[in-house]
Amino acid sequence: MHGANRLEDLLPVARPAHLRDDARLMFELLRARDWWQYKIAPTVALFVGTALIDRNALLPLWPRAVLLIAGLSVCAAYVSIINDLTDRDDDAAAGKPNRQLAYSRSAVLAVLALTIAAGAAIAWSWRGERLLMASYAASWLVFSLYSFQPFRLKAHGLAGVICDAAGAHLFPALTAILAASNGRGTDRVWLAAASVWAFAYGLRGILWHQLLDSRGDARSHVETFAVRHRAGAVRLGAFVAFPAEIIALAVLLLRIGKPLPFVALVYYAVVLANRARTALTLIVVEPKPHCTSVLQEYYDVYLPLALLFCATENDWRAVVVLAAYVALFAKGVERLLWDFASIALTIRDLARVPRTRTPL
Repeated sequence: MHGANRLEDLLPVARPAHLRDDARLMFELLRARDWWQYKIAPTVALFVGTALIDRNALLPLWPRAVLLIAGLSVCAAYVSIINDLTDRDDDAAAGKPNRQLAYSRSAVLAVLALTIAAGAAIAWSWRGERLLMASYAASWLVFSLYSFQPFRLKAHGLAGVICDAAGAHLFPALTAILAASNGRGTDRVWLAAASVWAFAYGLRGILWHQLLDSRGDARSHVETFAVRHRAGAVRLGAFVAFPAEIIALAVLLLRIGKPLPFVALVYYAVVLANRARTALTLIVVEPKPHCTSVLQEYYDVYLPLALLFCATENDWRAVVVLAAYVALFAKGVERLLWDFASIALTIRDLARVPRTRTPL
């Protein structure tokens, strides 16, 4: 990847081809493919689920949904930039790639300033809803503590794991629920179950990431929890976080009280079983070659779509929101269609297997 040395090189004038190249590079800098589907879509599911719980029509909430997605995206971009910025020396020591090496530091800091300004503007727009503004600001705060010196909680074992899980999933989940409730409060059981689910899933996610990076982190002397206690990280993810996540998910689905999310879960189980036939390994937390994390795609593809279809059942106008979601998260929908086609082919192949005749 070839980078620019000057900020003006990132935004050239009257060179459309270069503009396209720089847009691609900027996309890489913000690491959007690492968080767009995986972090934003589950919060959309909670937003829609909260509207269903509170019996609110979804379409009138679209301005709040747009602001939520924009706010969480800006925050995720900020996190991506500061992670790479504060990891540059550690990545160099470990021999790991760092996207920001394709840019000058001044260009990186300029984009960072833009994300901070945009996030501050969104937080200010929520100033009349203090809990909403606080939950949104909390993600920015904990990730700053996670990355920057003198705190750098990333290198402080369990504190870093908790910090990442809260910033990446718990506080965005609370932000989504508070945004959907329109400042009027929501079902407390739903709120509590969503908080446990988001935090537990967040724990599983950061433990997986730390386990994946543990060798590089060890080479660069970054004392993450997985570097210090690899076996403990696996046990924490598999025997604490995952059971809590499953129990909280069950409460969420029961609270919604609609059959479609359960049907989607059963179908997702069929998808996983079909994938397992192709030597794909199912994992809970510990990374393995050719693996997929259990329930991840249910949260970022199947559950949001199921809840959106439930919303259209309550109010047909929600089909507008459903169409917007499909457009925004097209990659996930493509995966769903690919899985459907794969299962259909498997059923066809099984139907073609000749039956062995029983001798008389």
